[in-house]
Amino acid sequence: MSGPVKCPVCGRQAKTGSSIDCARHMFGTGDKQHRAWVEAQGLSFIDLLIEQATTPGNKSYLILAEVIEKAQGKQAERKNQGEFITGTGGLHDH
Repeated sequence: MSGPVKCPVCGRQAKTGSSIDCARHMFGTGDKQHRAWVEAQGLSFIDLLIEQATTPGNKSYLILAEVIEKAQGKQAERKNQGEFITGTGGLHDH
């Protein structure tokens, strides 16, 4: 993946731009929009948060970071497909 990872909810780039820092940002923000995004990915925000707080290691951060990376990849793919369809970089440009 190229470039820094940005929050899929608010677009903010975490300190290092890594997906794990983005996950930390999402847990730290914890507002309704960020919680709803996590839930929409099929995860339980509260269960991940509890596990992170009570279990050694960064398992919950890593789980959420992977989901964020996949979401960013899908977003980039949709953007590229949009460029292809609108004729700003596809094979059908004339």
